[in-house]
Amino acid sequence: MNILIILIFAAIIHACWNAYIKNKGNSLNKVVILYSLISLYAIPFTFFIELPSGRTFIYLFVSVIAHTMYMHSLARAYTYNDFSVAYPFARGLAPLLTILILILIFGKSITISEFIGILIIVLAIFILLEFKKINYSMKGILSLLYFPLSIGFYTIVDAMGVRSTDSPEQFIIWLFVLIPIPLSAYVLINNKNALKLTFVENKYSLIVASIGSLTSYSLVLWAYTQAPIYYVASIRESSIIFASLIGLIFFKEKGLLRRLLASMVLFAGVVILEYSS
Repeated sequence: MNILIILIFAAIIHACWNAYIKNKGNSLNKVVILYSLISLYAIPFTFFIELPSGRTFIYLFVSVIAHTMYMHSLARAYTYNDFSVAYPFARGLAPLLTILILILIFGKSITISEFIGILIIVLAIFILLEFKKINYSMKGILSLLYFPLSIGFYTIVDAMGVRSTDSPEQFIIWLFVLIPIPLSAYVLINNKNALKLTFVENKYSLIVASIGSLTSYSLVLWAYTQAPIYYVASIRESSIIFASLIGLIFFKEKGLLRRLLASMVLFAGVVILEYSS
């Protein structure tokens, strides 16, 4: 029960900071600053842990690549699509893609219940996708597909990484330190002034959002060491419901009652799929 409460709390925080990223301003700049702040928070803790080595270093290296993809895909998705479409679509489709990766790469077999979960998710996505309101440009479609793919990628890597070490704290701390380096370097080289302006205009809200993101994912990573991965992943997807409510209440986006229904159906499919994994 304690883990359940913690994961629901993490899901609410996750939906909130994602809503902030979408709300206004350059999404990519805000994502880079947010994760850079998280890295700064984590650096002091590196003095109390060992440097990563061996298998832990490999997982961290791959995880940084996965999270760089995620940060970039998040910014792109929120640039070209409504928050209440992009967020539920990505959080719901990611477990489906995760299962496909496990089947195709790791040779996992699929059960009847997993197949049912997949069908429910597909149904929910069709309900969610109001065809007249989706951004059908090439960039809009690709950003929607890119987002959940990156989530599935980092989910698998992080779950394996945090379980591969005798010190989960070591993996978590170094992960937060290293995550922003590639994308931050890219943005600083190409758009340094815009990055500074984004921070000046949003510094207090960015600090709050970064603390929320750090708290949310730290709780999720810790939960991977305390409960089955399918349990953690499925409960975490309750953020889909909170995201739809945020879009409805704060962004005044149209058609959200339909999207909320789709999010609930999608969440049911995610639960079936993850508990069958």
